[in-house]
Amino acid sequence: MKLENQVAFITGASGGIGGEIAMAFAQEGADVALAARRVEKMEILAEKIRGLGRKALVFRCDVTNDSDILDTLRSTEKELGPIDVLVNNAGIVSFEAVHELPDEVWDRTMQINAKAPFVAIREVLPSMIDRKKGKIINVASVSGKIGLAYRSAYAASKHAVLGLTRSLSAEVAPFGITANCICPTFVDTEMFEESIQKWADETGKSYEEQREELRNRVPVKRFIEAAECAPLALLLASDDSNGITGQAINVDGGFVQY
Repeated sequence: MKLENQVAFITGASGGIGGEIAMAFAQEGADVALAARRVEKMEILAEKIRGLGRKALVFRCDVTNDSDILDTLRSTEKELGPIDVLVNNAGIVSFEAVHELPDEVWDRTMQINAKAPFVAIREVLPSMIDRKKGKIINVASVSGKIGLAYRSAYAASKHAVLGLTRSLSAEVAPFGITANCICPTFVDTEMFEESIQKWADETGKSYEEQREELRNRVPVKRFIEAAECAPLALLLASDDSNGITGQAINVDGGFVQY
């Protein structure tokens, strides 16, 4: 097994990409700590993981609160041991024209999408450096490489994640630690479904029209499934990726070709 007896910590783990990554890790032998706001969904996922013979912890964690992040990380290390794989997956999408963007929306988007990963990384790094071992995976977005109308706060936050990851990778490479980003495009999740309506509100289109337009922007003419991100996460979490670091790898159906 690729992750046998390793400890993984995943934010935004109540479903979607985070849930798929958690199951993929457990199937390859990892014990998993799940952190998100929706405890009920995580408990269902945790039971599936335990059914595989692996340990699973569930933490209600609000990543807008730095102390929540630190408490869950420290509780994980106390119960499962040092964290080998950190997956920063929690995120939100905002949709506002720049001249109508409130400070509180900008600040919340940056806190959840950019600062929370930094806080988690800073906490786990000393142990990883001491052990000369660790995998850091930040779920970013193709919006970290391009800009789209009405997504300035989101794009800025994801560009920040890419910058953080690339700089981090250069710092920690001598210690055997890798840091990479997964950059999906439109992923068919509950959060994306909600975002389509917000996008439609900004463009004046109907929900159906907006959904079809977004689908047609993707060269493969479909949205990405959350499960399609899990194999890449597994690769980046395993020793098979020891030579891959500082990268931002797309899972986007050809939407962005760099």
